[in-house]
Amino acid sequence: MKEILKKAQKEHYAVGAFNFSTAEILKAIVAAAKELKSPIIAATSEGEGKFFGWREAVAMVEVWRHATGLPIILNLDHGKSLAMIKKVVAAGYNAVHFDGSGLPYAQNLTETCDVVKYIREVEKTFDRQIIVEGELGYLRGASSLHKEKLEIKESDLTSPEQALDFVERTGVDSLAIVIGNAHGVFKAGEEKLHLRRLAEIKEAVGDKVFLVLHGGSGIPAGDVKKAIELGIVKVNINTELRLAYKAGLDKELAEHPDETTPYKLLESSFEEVKKVVEEKIKLFGSENKV
Repeated sequence: MKEILKKAQKEHYAVGAFNFSTAEILKAIVAAAKELKSPIIAATSEGEGKFFGWREAVAMVEVWRHATGLPIILNLDHGKSLAMIKKVVAAGYNAVHFDGSGLPYAQNLTETCDVVKYIREVEKTFDRQIIVEGELGYLRGASSLHKEKLEIKESDLTSPEQALDFVERTGVDSLAIVIGNAHGVFKAGEEKLHLRRLAEIKEAVGDKVFLVLHGGSGIPAGDVKKAIELGIVKVNINTELRLAYKAGLDKELAEHPDETTPYKLLESSFEEVKKVVEEKIKLFGSENKV
């Protein structure tokens, strides 16, 4: 699994991490990746995973791996505790994101170290490979449509010096950073990335870690491309998929108010989500990388 990100890091493209909470969203993500011959990361947040089922998500992704031959990583997005990490690893997830970014730095460091230690023990004991992602910086917003103006403070941004210290002391495989990105899509204005800060972080950590951009929804395509050129190898997309799903469903319900067949009602949602994933894969440069 780590080779998927190593290849992206070496060849300067990014792998998309796409969140799902229903079977048709996962199907749309996989269908787009299959058509474009792209590696993908399928992700569930704690809430999404609880709704879908942890073991059920593992089983469904495994079915799609065999059916398509695609390299698909199954990732826990924004896990908040070691207990949750243990639960998803036991279920069979092969990537975990521990988000201690809301904690004081020393506590984030300690708890991330605990997660990494646990994962390494699992890898050794059960001959598994699991990607561990930590997070540093304050990521504003939530995975929804925001009407308020986005304001990013200097103190929100990830410090290059602290990033290096964090990576060396924790041993994480991936590091989610804050460089002007935020969760959700903001109506009042586009997110603007602090690309100079990204360059400084990359210079500090080099290739010791895979750099991750959360809150990829709503960021201008030009900024995303530059961020990938500067070292981002994983970009998380959730809100745009949710909005596409809802738009498709709203369209079907409006046009066919008497329809009761679920797969017919969900056809537009499937197509809209698939369209977004295809656009992102092309933007990230992971097309034809399988």
